[in-house]
Amino acid sequence: MDKEIVLAYYQKLSDAEILHAVETDIKGLTPEAQEIVKEEIKRRRLNPDLTKVVDEQQIIYEHIPRVYDPEGCPVEEDRRIWIERAFQLLLTLFGEAEIKKRTVLLPTGKDFPVNFDGSEQAAFETLQIVARQMEVPAEKIALDFYDENLQMITEGSPGGMYWGKGDTGKFEISLAKEVLATPENMIATLAHEIAHIKLLGEERINENDEPLTDLATVFFGLGIFNANAAFVSFRDARSLNWSTSGYLTQMEWGYALALFAILREEMEPEWINFLTTNIRADFKQGMQFILNNPEKIFANLEESEPVNSPIAGNNQENPGTLFPVS
Repeated sequence: MDKEIVLAYYQKLSDAEILHAVETDIKGLTPEAQEIVKEEIKRRRLNPDLTKVVDEQQIIYEHIPRVYDPEGCPVEEDRRIWIERAFQLLLTLFGEAEIKKRTVLLPTGKDFPVNFDGSEQAAFETLQIVARQMEVPAEKIALDFYDENLQMITEGSPGGMYWGKGDTGKFEISLAKEVLATPENMIATLAHEIAHIKLLGEERINENDEPLTDLATVFFGLGIFNANAAFVSFRDARSLNWSTSGYLTQMEWGYALALFAILREEMEPEWINFLTTNIRADFKQGMQFILNNPEKIFANLEESEPVNSPIAGNNQENPGTLFPVS
C-alpha cells in the first residue's frame, strides 16, 4: 500500500488523536508508520518526549520480530483474502480511475428526491437514480413486482430477482412488494439486481457470484445501503430482534468499505456517518488494520483460492437469461 496514503491519514488526525495513537497504537504500527508519526509530532511541535516513546518502541521492534495479528481485522483471514481478491477482480472489470472519481450516494433527500410512500411509482423513480449511478440506461430495464407467494418458490427469501434479458431485449428485474415499505432496503435491492446486469448482463463474468455482486455495489457508490441492510436490529414490545439481508456479513461490509475508502484515498470520509453503528465500528477497525499492516494488503492473492467468477470471454453467452438469480 502507498506510504502517501498512511501519511495522509496521520496528517488529518487532531493533536489529541496523535497523542492517543502514541499511547495506544504505536506498538501495532510498522517502522514506516512509526516514522510518519514521529514526523507529525515534530511538524506540529508537540511534546518532544512523544518522539522518545516512538524511538523506544522502534528499538524493541528491531530486537523482537513483529507478529502479524490477524485478529486485528474484523473478518477472518480467509475472508479478508477473498475480499481483496474480489476487489482486484472488480478493479479489473470497472477500472480504478472510475472508482476514485465516482460520487458516493447518501440516504438523503438530495441524492434521492423521491416520495417514499411505499408505492410502485416510488420504486420506478428510485430505479432511475440507481440505474444512472450504475451507468445502465433505465430504459433498458424492465421492473416488475412480486408478492410473498412467488417468494416462497424461490431459493431463500430474496428481496429481488434478476431474470436476464427478456423477449423485448430489456434486462428484467423484480422486486418483492414488501421492500417498497423500506426505502434503504429498496435501494439496496435495486443496486444488487443492477449489479447483476453490470456483471452478468453486460457479460463481464460468465458465472453468477452473489457475494461478488454485493461487493460491486460498493464500487458504484451504493455500498452504504447494502451494508446497512446486512444487519438491522429493532425492538418490539417484548424483546430486541434483528434481520439480515444480502450475502456478506456486517463485518465483511465494514472491511470492504475500508478498502474502498483506501482506494479512494479517503482517510475519514464523511459518508461513514451514514453507516449504522455496527458497520461503522467494523469500518474503523478495518481501516486501522489496513494502516497497521500495509505489507499484508493484497499480498496473498496468488496463494488463495480464486474468486468463483472468471472473466467472461468475448464469445461467452450470457447465462442470466435462463434462470433467475436473486
